Amino acid sequence: MGEGLALDKRAGRIEDAWEKFIIKGIIEPYVVRETIAASWERSLANKINPYRKMVFFDLVEVNDNYHRELIKLTRPFMENLYELVKGSDFMVLLADEKGLITKVYGDPVIKQRTKNSNLTSGADWSEENIGTNCIGLVLKEEKPVQVFAAEHYMRELHFLAGSAAPIYNTDSTLLGVLVMVGIFHDFHPHTLGMVVAAVNAIQNQLHYINIARQLKKSYNKVTAIMESISEGIISLDADGKINMVNSLCSEMLGVKVSDMQGNNISTLLGEKSLLLLTLKEGKEFSDQEIIVNNGDVTQRFSSTTRALRDEKNNISGMVITLRKGAAVHQLVNKVIGAQASFTFDDIIGNDPIFFQSINRAKKASSGDATILLQGESGTGKEMFAQAIHNASPRRKGPFIVINCAGIPRELVESELFGYEDGAFTGARRGGRPGKFELANGGTIFLDEVGDMPLEIQVNLLRVLQEKKVTRLGGQSVILVDTRVIAATHRDLASLVEKGTFRLDLYYRLNTITLYLPSLNERSQDVLLLTKIFVDRISSKLGKETPVISKRIEELLVQYKWPGNVRELHNVLEQALNMFDCSGTLLPEHLPDKLQKKAVKFKGTNSWALEKQEAKYIEATLKQTNWNISLCASLLGIGRNTLYRKIQKYKIGK
Repeated sequence: MGEGLALDKRAGRIEDAWEKFIIKGIIEPYVVRETIAASWERSLANKINPYRKMVFFDLVEVNDNYHRELIKLTRPFMENLYELVKGSDFMVLLADEKGLITKVYGDPVIKQRTKNSNLTSGADWSEENIGTNCIGLVLKEEKPVQVFAAEHYMRELHFLAGSAAPIYNTDSTLLGVLVMVGIFHDFHPHTLGMVVAAVNAIQNQLHYINIARQLKKSYNKVTAIMESISEGIISLDADGKINMVNSLCSEMLGVKVSDMQGNNISTLLGEKSLLLLTLKEGKEFSDQEIIVNNGDVTQRFSSTTRALRDEKNNISGMVITLRKGAAVHQLVNKVIGAQASFTFDDIIGNDPIFFQSINRAKKASSGDATILLQGESGTGKEMFAQAIHNASPRRKGPFIVINCAGIPRELVESELFGYEDGAFTGARRGGRPGKFELANGGTIFLDEVGDMPLEIQVNLLRVLQEKKVTRLGGQSVILVDTRVIAATHRDLASLVEKGTFRLDLYYRLNTITLYLPSLNERSQDVLLLTKIFVDRISSKLGKETPVISKRIEELLVQYKWPGNVRELHNVLEQALNMFDCSGTLLPEHLPDKLQKKAVKFKGTNSWALEKQEAKYIEATLKQTNWNISLCASLLGIGRNTLYRKIQKYKIGK
């Protein structure tokens, strides 16, 4: 009873102060709080009629789509708050950031008593619309407020008391206002605390929702990154449990993502996997081979691992990348450094026999048959092999070279076919793929195949027949799709007769045979090659291309060239390094051995060289449609040099 009288007395004093302000515009500072007084003055300035009936204010249609998220978020908190005051003539309301009421909870009694007060969904309770009230004042002050009795600017609202608090998003933007309204006789200061507590709970929920959204955003970002990587990706926790896998990894392993996530990586790799050991030890590795057993299928991948660490530097997980096919080819180039750089455009010669070999090689490049290149050392067998590869459908695959004569006898098998972990003393941990595996999808060039040990030849024959390899010390069969180009300077037929080369392997390699003539057999190309080599080497050394003396031409043509084209190039490179830019390349610039073994030249004249050079330049100009820069690049000379030669030889379009 005492509290009610006190509230009535307080309400009476405020009512007198309100009337004094409305009639005379005077504020009673000891009765009217500063925030209320400021709001009254703004309401007066906005020319709001304090005597207007609330029922005459228009309702605004609530946009369900716009307010859905806010209503959904606050509903459980509003319902809990309403349960606390249910039956005590209080209402719980939600207004948006503009003061529009969007949701109302209240007893039928209080709703009936306030039916003319516009406390309903769609009502605009902004200060600009109805003057001082708890909703409008929160929007102005941006903090919790209470408005009691005649502190309301509208006369019709003087029987109410309201407590309200702003709801802020995690980025500090105002979302709305939570309100508790009742008859001022039942008003209690603690109602504001209840509203603030509910708002705090709402804002905590917003914080958690924002964290969840950020986590989902981060997860989606990580997923997008993982899906954009052209490698299989697996993310593990500290116990080896798979928590993320990209779809490419699923395709590579032939296992659904859902069947991998949540399972331990040991189900794929086995308990003794190198990867599991490194996870336990906290170690990382790069480009190591791992074996994945999926039923009857055994797959091998090149793998790299990176450890994830927590704030105490403890292992919290690991990221694994898996590569196979085209991705492993990048590893091939890194480990072996073998690439096919030459094309048929790089092979020079006008000799009919040599030209015939080029044409046959071009035809053979379109197929997949095994090719045997026969010719002396230095005739360009590897250049031909590279050109065939680059003109073949396998051009985007790896080109692997192995010199059968240059590898110790006991290592040939492991180099060709690879080895498993522990296959022999000194074997690399985790094993290593052989050249046939690394050449998968491309070409393997077996140079000096005639020097291959007899005991290894049977394994090579099996690979050629079955397209399968078994690593040294292993049992798993690995399918390989590799084209074989073999080369030798030896007579394989005679080796077969001697019993040092298998007849069945000889026939398997001899599907297509290309003979590369020696430089002595194509002597007419000596001067052509000389001119081209001199131009290219001079350009490389930054020297002006010299005039080649007649005597040098004679010496080069008469020499027997046991090292063939390779030796010719080396001789000219040495001569040009000795050349002092005097204008003419002389015999004194040549190596001593060439001069000592030279015999009198009988036939070739310098005009023959110039005639061949003019013919070659003219052909290249036509090929490039007279593109001077491109033609000069193909010839290995400068643009100015090319212009001088065009004028010298009177070459025209």
